[in-house]
Amino acid sequence: MSLVELKKKQKKIVTTSLLILATFFNPLGFDVLFALVMKWTGSYWVTDAIFYSISILFFTLYFYFSKDERRKTNN
Repeated sequence: MSLVELKKKQKKIVTTSLLILATFFNPLGFDVLFALVMKWTGSYWVTDAIFYSISILFFTLYFYFSKDERRKTNN
């Protein structure tokens, strides 16, 4: 396997991981973690904002890192 192919594979793993994390932190199916953060903050709305912010961060990182990959496949 060449160095270029290895870097492509590594980048694909990173972008896929970012997408998985973004989906997890989007408020669907993370009850235990959400409850722990809500106990820590003492506010539902602050906890909700934290999880949405984390989700937006990971979605943004996913699109940023996958942008180059989409351009290369279109050419």
